[in-house]
Amino acid sequence: MTDDPLLTVEDLRVWFPVKEGLLRRTTGHVRAVDGVSFDIRRGETLGLVGESGCGKSTTGLALLRLVDPTDGRVVFDGTDVTAASRGELRELRRRMAMIFQDPMASLNPRRTVRASIAEPLEIHGLHRGRHRERVAELMEQVGLSPDHMERHPHEFSGGQRQRVGIARALAGEPDLIVADEPIASLDVSIQAQIMNLLERLQDELDLTYLFIAHDLAAVQHVSDRIAVMYLGRVVEVGLRDALVAEPAHPYTRALLSAVPVPSPRVERTRQRTVLTGDVPSPLDPPSGCSFRTRCPDVFEACGVVDPALVPRDELPQRPVACHLYGVEGEEVERSDHPDAGVGTEAMGVA
Repeated sequence: MTDDPLLTVEDLRVWFPVKEGLLRRTTGHVRAVDGVSFDIRRGETLGLVGESGCGKSTTGLALLRLVDPTDGRVVFDGTDVTAASRGELRELRRRMAMIFQDPMASLNPRRTVRASIAEPLEIHGLHRGRHRERVAELMEQVGLSPDHMERHPHEFSGGQRQRVGIARALAGEPDLIVADEPIASLDVSIQAQIMNLLERLQDELDLTYLFIAHDLAAVQHVSDRIAVMYLGRVVEVGLRDALVAEPAHPYTRALLSAVPVPSPRVERTRQRTVLTGDVPSPLDPPSGCSFRTRCPDVFEACGVVDPALVPRDELPQRPVACHLYGVEGEEVERSDHPDAGVGTEAMGVA
């Protein structure tokens, strides 16, 4: 891993219009991704974690322009993906591959596994004249028997289908892989196998990963750094061990407290942060800080000023978007606003 960013995301927004009426007029926008910024260094794994519906998968799709960003920039190895031509985008999509959450949905049920894995080879003109041999190599690389390449997806188990999806992603010889919830649909024992496989492939092929998941325990296992996302925005970024040991944002603390601890004694006695209330709608997010309606530590400024994702004096190496650390360096007062979230007793914190 180097300090040189392979991918830089700047103020990325993906808003989906809401159309109503006979004339299908736009009456609002779903702010699926609402100002996301981060970078991924060569050879590292950045974990992107958050509750379902927070915009993680849409962010991953926007990086490859599988959905078009509304605003912002995505720069991959010096090339602006958001402004790339069709020809440039084809080459970028060879170097930026994606592993999808549901391998059954991402594979054509009518095509054999050989045809599905070979498709990127055909599109990008790779290994001409030896596609069958290359497919066999890729299948062996992900732990599948080449003897099964003429089978169809339904003839494989869920874990095997995900290995097929990984082989397909590797076919274009990418530098960056966006893994979108790659273990969410798998049994726990199979999840560990797939994560170990991804780590081995990263070491062997010098890959860079964006690992998207709602399971913070899985993200802890595979990531070098973690970005925490809530309602379309990144609220905290930090090195894995530092972020897990001392979470700065209240939302990060809540996610960590939901991760089971192997020790029954520790599990019974440890402090828990249980969030109450529903996640606000991305169609009409709260003013100011988007987390304030569920936060136990709300200040007067939270309903007015949207906290920037910047390093704070107390956390110089940890960008965090929270007024707990002051509003532009100034002290803030706790609010008694009815949207101030819940107290520690209601959240189950001793």
